[in-house]
Amino acid sequence: MDSINSILFLVFCGITTVALLIVLNLLMPAQVERAREKLESQPIRCLVIGLVALGLSFAILLLLGYLINLPILQTMAIENVSYLYAVHGLVRVGLTLLLILVGLGLLSISAIGLAALANSLGLRVGKASSSVNPSLVGATLVVLSGLAPYLGWFIFAPIALGASFGANIQVLFQPKATPKTVE
Repeated sequence: MDSINSILFLVFCGITTVALLIVLNLLMPAQVERAREKLESQPIRCLVIGLVALGLSFAILLLLGYLINLPILQTMAIENVSYLYAVHGLVRVGLTLLLILVGLGLLSISAIGLAALANSLGLRVGKASSSVNPSLVGATLVVLSGLAPYLGWFIFAPIALGASFGANIQVLFQPKATPKTVE
């Protein structure tokens, strides 16, 4: 029974991820299109920037997780002053909220980049037949490739996440082009 629950969980997570990637293509077409252009024009640069940014982001998440469980204020509060115990609780709540906020930010940046990757794959596959939505085809390919045992888990998923994260990071921190005015 437990293995059936695991399989159903993976199926529903896959369906939800496909739906999320399609919805991101529909809700943020300009952002996804710019990330797709970056991903197609500079894939190695996107991968390197994405892996470095993901490494730094996970280091920040680990540091926040360590700071949440740091017992120094709790030890001081028990031994000396009771109001430090309240300060310790507030600091833990604040750090936990910051940890959740940073994690959600990372997920949203990765999701927009994955939507760009799915859009790119869908457009490449969709050249042969135009009867199916390219975003659906690309999102399904990305999700199924990531769910493939071993090869998808340890090779495709990190490369896809790194490249898509790097593409979206480049788009987010790219200076905006100012329109030229004709006088």
